[in-house]
Parts: sequence; structure tokens; C-alpha cells
Amino acid sequence: MKIGYPNNPREDIIKEIEWIGKNKFDFVDLFLEEDEAVPENIDVLKVLKTLKKYKMTPIVGHTAWYLPIGSPIKSLRDASVLEAERYFNVFSKLGVKYVTIHANWPGGMFSPNEGIDFQIETLKKLVSLGKKYNVSIMYEPTDRPYDSFENVSKILKAVPKLYLHLDIGHANLYGRYPEEFIKKFHKRLVHVHMHDNDGYEDQHMPIGIGNVNWESVISILKKYYDGTITLEIFSHDKDYVLMSRDKLRKLWKNTKKE
Repeated sequence: MKIGYPNNPREDIIKEIEWIGKNKFDFVDLFLEEDEAVPENIDVLKVLKTLKKYKMTPIVGHTAWYLPIGSPIKSLRDASVLEAERYFNVFSKLGVKYVTIHANWPGGMFSPNEGIDFQIETLKKLVSLGKKYNVSIMYEPTDRPYDSFENVSKILKAVPKLYLHLDIGHANLYGRYPEEFIKKFHKRLVHVHMHDNDGYEDQHMPIGIGNVNWESVISILKKYYDGTITLEIFSHDKDYVLMSRDKLRKLWKNTKKE
């Protein structure tokens, strides 16, 4: 198990990597999106040099959660593919292996099933495009009611080469259980985000603050998975991030597999 932390895409990426490296995380989850961490602002050689300084490798990358891959407007879905390609190019140069694309649901008069179809169409294009840049695409269900176990199943079944990025906090909302996602989709699972919440809102709180049953989640996760875990905890006081890192290491060591 490797524990990482993301850069804030609205801050200088080198300074962000420096903090992550100095605090002895295993890797950086590279969040490339607006407004500072867009492709034209990324000095690839400088980023690689900084990562090497701390003996970290950029295993995973993360695109903007608001990329409209499920828009009812086809031209916007097509534009999202073109925009994603700009990021795939940079991720490829940085040696990133897996790249996150987020679930995206249409609103208004459009049904969840139509949203599934819109996303499947775009995701198939993104998976194909990823091969060109030697990156594999991960699908991250978000914090919407539509990101249900059943809907995720339909999307993964329709796009066989698509991997799963499971966000434990998102899977804890709307009466969902992260353990169910782990058990069902472990063969497609290649990355995990961890943060806590109260089961009602996507709060990105430190581990142990909300109502996620961490002992249960980690017990089941350890049975099937031993890969990268990003602490996606949003706090101006980074002591909470470091406390969560240490708590996760302790839980992982002391929790028995299911």
C-alpha cells in the first residue's frame, strides 16, 4: 500500500510537490486542471526533477471533475475529449500510468439512463485515446445520487478496458456502502481516494471525523487491494492531513483482512 497526496491545482505545482515530498508521502496524485496546473503551465522537466528529488513517481493523474463527458450536447462531449487529450499528452511525458476521468451527469429533462449512454460514448473514445499516450483511464464515481452501484456496473460492463478509481467518501453517500463497491469491482480497481464525511455531504474531512466505518472498509480493501491510496482531505491546516496519513498507516497495519 502506498499513500499519496494531491497538489492543489490553483497553486504552484512545484511548491505543492515540495510539500508532499518533504512530508514523506509515497507519491503525488497529479491534479492537472484549472487554473495553475493546466498543460501550458507545466514544466515537465522541472516537475520530474522535483519528483526525483524526493524519490516519488507520478503513478496517477487526475483531470478536472467538471469535464462534461456526460453532457446532452454532443459538441461539448466531443470538446471534453479534445481537452482531455491535452492532459493525456502531459501525463504521458510525466510517466503517469493511470488517469482519472470523473462521472458526469446531465440535468434537466434527461434521465440517468441517457446520462449513462452519453458517458459510455465518451469513455470509449477516451480509453481508445489513452492507448495513444500509453495511459489507462480510470472512472471515478462522484458525489451525485446517480453514482449508484447499479449505474457504475452498467458503465464498467459497457467499457471493458475502463478501470475503477474508487472514492471512499463518495461511496459513503446516499446510503451507499464502500464495502459493496470494493467487493463487486475489485478486479477493475486500480486506485483509491480516502476522506471522511457524515454520509450526507461530500465534505473531504480527515479520517475518523465522519461516519465511514474505516475498520470495515480497510478490512475488506486489504483482502483485494494493495495499491495506491490518495488522501483527498481538503484543509488549510495540513496537520489534519498528516494525522490522517499516520492514522491510515496504523489502521492498515492493525486491521485484519475480512
